[in-house]
Amino acid sequence: MSNRPLDYSLNKPFRRSKFSAGNLFKDFTLVLSIAVLLVFGFFMLYSASGQSEFMVKRQIIYSILGLIMMFIVAQFQPRSYKPLFMHLFWVGIALLIYVLIFPSQDFSTNRWIDLGFISFQPSEALRLILPLSVASFLTRKELRPTIKDWVTVFSAVFLCFFLVAKQPDLGTALVVATAGLLPIFLSGFPFSFIAISTLILISLYPFYWASLKEYQQQRILTLFNPDADPLGTGWNIAQSKMAIGSGGLFGKGYLTGTQSQLNFIPESHSDFIFAVIAEELGLVGILFLITLYAIILWRIFIISFNAETEFNRLVASSIGFIFFIYVVINISMVVGVLPVVGVPLPLVSQGGTSLIVHLLAFGFVLSIKKRQTWS
Repeated sequence: MSNRPLDYSLNKPFRRSKFSAGNLFKDFTLVLSIAVLLVFGFFMLYSASGQSEFMVKRQIIYSILGLIMMFIVAQFQPRSYKPLFMHLFWVGIALLIYVLIFPSQDFSTNRWIDLGFISFQPSEALRLILPLSVASFLTRKELRPTIKDWVTVFSAVFLCFFLVAKQPDLGTALVVATAGLLPIFLSGFPFSFIAISTLILISLYPFYWASLKEYQQQRILTLFNPDADPLGTGWNIAQSKMAIGSGGLFGKGYLTGTQSQLNFIPESHSDFIFAVIAEELGLVGILFLITLYAIILWRIFIISFNAETEFNRLVASSIGFIFFIYVVINISMVVGVLPVVGVPLPLVSQGGTSLIVHLLAFGFVLSIKKRQTWS
C-alpha cells in the first residue's frame, strides 16, 4: 500500500485545467508510442484484410475519434471525474442487460448494440468502466476498505462476469472479471484470502467444465492436442503457427505472406493479426511491436508509481495491467499457448469499440500524469 497522502474528496467543484496540447504532450514518449503503434496497425490491417481500404479508413476514423476523446479526458482533474465512475457502473450493467433482452438481429451472438450508424460491444466498454468504478468505490473515504466493501465489489465483479458470460462470451467475461479484480488486489486485499479463493476455484474445476458449452470445451481440448482435428477445430492454431514459423528473421515481405494473403489464417484482421505480422515482417517486426508495447507499459507504470493519491495509483496501475493482459492473451492465443477466446491485439486489430476504450483509458492515465511535477 502506498504511503502517499490520499485525496478522497468528492465535494470539490468540477474543474478542468487549462486546455492545451502542451499539457497533453507532457508525456511525449507515451503519446508518440501510441501514435506509432496506431499507424503500424493501419498498415498491418491493410495487409491482413486483403487490402481493404474501407476497413482501414473505418479504423482510422475510430482512431481519430478515440484520440480526440483521449485528448479531452486528459485535460480534467482526476478528482473531477472520480464521483462519476461509481454511477457509470450502473450504466454498464444496464447495457449488458439490454443486449440480453434485445439482441441485435445482425449478429450471431448477444454481444452488440446496433444503433444503425454505429455498433458497439458493451462488454468491451465494461472492462474499463468496472475497474474505474471499483477503484472509485474503494477510495471513496480515507479509511481502509471494510469487509462490507470487499463483499460489495466482489459481488459487482461477479454480476458483470455472469452477464457477459450469458451473451455468451466466456473469454471476454474472464477478462472483464480480471479487470474488476485488479484494483481490489492492488488496494491491499489480504493475500491469504487470495490464496484460499484460488484453491477453492481450482477445486471447482469439474463444475466449470460441465457448465461449458460444447464449442468452449472443444477449444480447450484443441489447445492440448491441436493435431487431433487439423481441418476442424485445430485449423486456426495450425495455420497461425505455420504463418509465424515461416516468417523467419525478416519475414516474407509486406503484402507477400502466403498464409495471410491466401486467406488461410482465419480472422486475420482481428484476433490473428499477430500471425500476419510474424509472417510478413518476421522476428524483426515482432520485436518492433513488442518494444512499442513495452514502452507504453513502462510509461503507464511509472505514472502509477508516482501517483499522488491512492485513487490515481489504482486507476493507472489497473489500466496498465489490463493493457498488458490483453497483449499477453492475444499473443498466447495465436501461438497456441492459450485457447482461442476472441481477444483482439490492442491498437492493432480491427475493432472500433476496443480501440476507443484503450485510447480513452490512456486519456485517464495522461490526466494523472499532468498533475505530477516530475518529468
